[in-house]
Amino acid sequence: MKWKILIILAALAGILIVWCAGRAGEENDTAESEILREYALKENEWASAQVLISSVQDSLVQAEKVSETEQTEADEKQEKMIRVLIMDQGYKSYYHEEMQIEFQGKFEGSSGEIYETGETLELTPASGLLAGGNFVLSPLEENARIKISSLSRGQGAPSYRGSLTIYKDENGLRIVNTLPLEEYLWAVVPSEMPASYPEEALKAQAVCARTYACVQMTDSYLESLGAQVDDSVSYQVYQNSGEAEEAIRAVEETSGEVLLNQGALINAYYFSTSHGKTSTDQVWAASAPSSYLQSVECTFDSGEPWYQWKVEISLAKILENLQGMFDGISSVAGIETGGENTGEGVLKLIAHTDQGDKELHNEYDIRTVLAPEGLTITRQDGSQVMGSSLLPSAYFTLEEKKDSQGNLAGYLIHGGGYGHGVGMSQNGAKGMAEAGKNYREILSYFYKDVEIGNIKDVVNIGDS
Repeated sequence: MKWKILIILAALAGILIVWCAGRAGEENDTAESEILREYALKENEWASAQVLISSVQDSLVQAEKVSETEQTEADEKQEKMIRVLIMDQGYKSYYHEEMQIEFQGKFEGSSGEIYETGETLELTPASGLLAGGNFVLSPLEENARIKISSLSRGQGAPSYRGSLTIYKDENGLRIVNTLPLEEYLWAVVPSEMPASYPEEALKAQAVCARTYACVQMTDSYLESLGAQVDDSVSYQVYQNSGEAEEAIRAVEETSGEVLLNQGALINAYYFSTSHGKTSTDQVWAASAPSSYLQSVECTFDSGEPWYQWKVEISLAKILENLQGMFDGISSVAGIETGGENTGEGVLKLIAHTDQGDKELHNEYDIRTVLAPEGLTITRQDGSQVMGSSLLPSAYFTLEEKKDSQGNLAGYLIHGGGYGHGVGMSQNGAKGMAEAGKNYREILSYFYKDVEIGNIKDVVNIGDS
């Protein structure tokens, strides 16, 4: 009986153990299922998150591409600005005693003043607007201009695009015009070459002027005066002649184009008329000529009045010119040329004075000593013009002129060309264009080993 009871209890214990194990198994299966389910949910969340991250990354990449495109477009639209120092009447000084201006469009002053079309403003060093040392006038309308009625240029009183900054210091007022480079060229091209010249010649002039300006913007020799160039022949003549449709078109059709030699900007010198050939930059005492500034034959301007000319100059006039360059000279016995010439230009002039021989080795200095200011120059077509503060060119020969007693009285100068003779002859470009040459052919003729590039590909161009 006891054994039966023990057997029954053992059976019941086994059933209980099996039942508990089953329950534990069910709970374990349930827990495992829960873990797997949670993992699956996490995996789905991670997958969703990865999709979101990928989506965000794609959006960022797309936004970056859009941003780069917008930046590129903005960079292309953004124009290089140039700062031009406006000289006084007659281009004698960088300073003005006063200035009178007239507004042609709406402008805002740096102190918040608004000026409308037709209003005028007069500024002197004592003006309250200049109490801070400078005063800026900025355009609020497209094509707005400021007319400086106190100045007179070849076109009359000039009108300027862009902004004007008027500085005051102990020397007087200084005027700087800031504007886009291409708009600056609109006023340079017709001031340097007649707008009536052939289209291809004007295009060649535009590329030269843009290249020259870029070099000056990089050098910024006038930085201490708040500018990069001035508006005179020392740089490029600006706003002496008014804008012209033909010149603007030439600038626009060559937009951004500059002359390069081995990827670098060249000094794109140009001048009016040759005497049959051009010169190297040795006329300025360069130790070695630039590879792209070679002497080339030029007969395309042989019909121009300045191709040949002559003028008689006295010893007294030469003495006067010398005294403006050297102190202590009271007499001059004569002059002579010497040294090797380039393109037949005179690179050395010796003046025999009471203070010893004075040697000149620079084209500009030589032309200054022989300046025929106030004298009559006869050109090859028989026309006569008054001389200026420079001899027309340094391409000349000297013929002695003696008085009735046989004493040296002066010289008859037989010369050719107008200007320094280096780079492109503008009248030569005109002749080439009339002969059917395009502006690229003109430029490659006067400048050797060059290519036409774009300003945006050239680094280190000075900004305003």
